Amino acid sequence: MSAKTILITGANSGTGKAAAKQMVHHGHRVILACRNMEKAEAAQKEIGGNSRIAELDLASRRSVHAFTDWAHQEFEEIDVLINNAADFNLSKKEREMTSDGFERIWFTNHLAPVLLTDRLMDRIIASPQGRIINVSSKGLLARPFQTVEVEDPMFGKRPFTPAAAYYQSKLAQNIYTIWLAHQLSGTMATANCIRVTNVKLNMSRHPELPQWMKNLYTLKSLFSIAPEQMAETYAKVALDPDLKNISGALIDHPLKRVPFSAYAKDPLCIEQVMNLTYRQLGINPSISFEEAM
Repeated sequence: MSAKTILITGANSGTGKAAAKQMVHHGHRVILACRNMEKAEAAQKEIGGNSRIAELDLASRRSVHAFTDWAHQEFEEIDVLINNAADFNLSKKEREMTSDGFERIWFTNHLAPVLLTDRLMDRIIASPQGRIINVSSKGLLARPFQTVEVEDPMFGKRPFTPAAAYYQSKLAQNIYTIWLAHQLSGTMATANCIRVTNVKLNMSRHPELPQWMKNLYTLKSLFSIAPEQMAETYAKVALDPDLKNISGALIDHPLKRVPFSAYAKDPLCIEQVMNLTYRQLGINPSISFEEAM
């Protein structure tokens, strides 16, 4: 397998870091796109090999633009983009707005990955077989009636909870994956979504959490897998040649295709969510599939 250029957001810890380490070990060039550069530098030193770091704060539109401008200067092709980074802080009691005026979780977990992917689309399409990997959550199974509130996605008029905001954003990423796979159907590029299961957390990274929540996560860890295990699925979806023709799939650990929810697959819901997404971003999609006449 020839060396590939792989970009992973939020790769300074957890599954993203573990995936970066595995891919570098197999001879690939991995860019760790991270908000906290101090932590990114520490992760890069540990990973070594052909790894690089670059600053990317997904809560900032300006940062997404600066990062993608840099990526265009550095790379003619991007073989794999893994939209791994996410905001899920259960200690939040009120919604937080970004400097651009968006609810932080909605922008970080959904709008920013769409913007990032869109601005890198030409480099992904340039790859012989570019792969876009979005990340969802198995926790959506416990919320069968979850929807994307297209009239109020940023909790301006309804009660905010971090869980509601997080799972809405992950459902939106499922919808985006289905939509994007269709847009890419005339190219060699693919778009898939990994459904992340319970993964052990390093609680030392979350000193802000109240003790009861730390106790809850400690109990949850008894039924969780290690980041390195989850990272194996990341690596396979990113690199396995047998998956080159798979697109628009939801993939569970360990590499098992599972169905999207009926809501996520509904054409009207897809249209509503993606129209909302691009309207909020104020851009048109960089790639658009047109039915053959």
